Amino acid sequence: MGYDRAPDRVLIVHDPATAGSPALPLAIPGAEIVEARSFSSYQEELAKSDFDVVVIDYDLPGTQRPEVLAELKVRDNEPDVLIFSKCEDASTIRRISQSQKRYVVRDEMWVESIGRAVRDMLRIRKLEGENYQIRARLTESNRQLEERNTRLDEFCATIAHDIRGPLSGLILKIDYILERYREGLDPKCADMLSRSMDSAQRLVGVVQSMYEFAKLGRDGTEFASVELAPLAREVIADLRGGARCQVTLEAASLPAVRGNAGLLRRALINLFGNSIKYGDKEWVIISLTSPGRVVGRDCPMLEVLVRDNGPGVDSAQAKSLFEMFSRGKHGTSGPEGLGVGLAVVKRIMELHGGSIELVQDGRPGCCFRVLLPLA
Repeated sequence: MGYDRAPDRVLIVHDPATAGSPALPLAIPGAEIVEARSFSSYQEELAKSDFDVVVIDYDLPGTQRPEVLAELKVRDNEPDVLIFSKCEDASTIRRISQSQKRYVVRDEMWVESIGRAVRDMLRIRKLEGENYQIRARLTESNRQLEERNTRLDEFCATIAHDIRGPLSGLILKIDYILERYREGLDPKCADMLSRSMDSAQRLVGVVQSMYEFAKLGRDGTEFASVELAPLAREVIADLRGGARCQVTLEAASLPAVRGNAGLLRRALINLFGNSIKYGDKEWVIISLTSPGRVVGRDCPMLEVLVRDNGPGVDSAQAKSLFEMFSRGKHGTSGPEGLGVGLAVVKRIMELHGGSIELVQDGRPGCCFRVLLPLA
């Protein structure tokens, strides 16, 4: 990636005649070297233009005043500063270095040392400038992406809302016809109307799922410390009432995570609900364990494994498992789902800065690996 950048400019404040030392020849490819042989000349050059690096002879009259370095620090471009002097006093060197200035003692190798130091300072400054531009572009790209995602969510919610109204009216009309005129209808016609109403009701469910999926981002703005194990036990207690089988939860003691309790509850309902719905045994066992902490890029993450004793997921289904409207093969005779449950779970994890993935370790059952930020 290329960047349009003006040539590096270096200002050298040094007078060989007064300092009793040779001239300071700096040959730096691609850099413009400007020399000031007095303090007044130095001020004139600074007033005319900006410099990337300023090299100051600290033995030159006028340069030792405190405001000299302070003025450089408050300039808009804030040039890097290198001080050189015959002084080898440790306290003086320490005092100058504390203000983040580089210091070179004028010894037998001082000219070479200054040349190397200036080249390093220019190289680092260039890299910092490029990094700043990259961060600025990434920040702008992220802002545009967030705006587009927000508009997309709003669009989905609007479309879902607009479709849901006419569909509900259609269902009411079909239901009215079936209830009032069923006995006088041709059996084939009545069957077609019943199937049409079932399809319309299913479509309403799809539209409602789209609407709720689009609202997830807006619902997840409030974050706090959440205890996963007690939350999981509450979810299981709620699901047991409508389950066709016995359900047992084995939840280990887990550290608190930082998240939205409502969204995390919904994620657990979807995960546990799938285990119950697809379970092929009379006694469904769900376990919630943590192998330990995982250090993330921005904050420490908690790794949680959600495992059941069901039939598991074959490799063909694994690729599309978290996609919207992707339905797995049912192990029960219950109603077919819409295929949005795991897509919702994935979205909830992403809203928390975490993730979810299917673990295929050869063991029986289905296992999901969840990462959530620690509280």
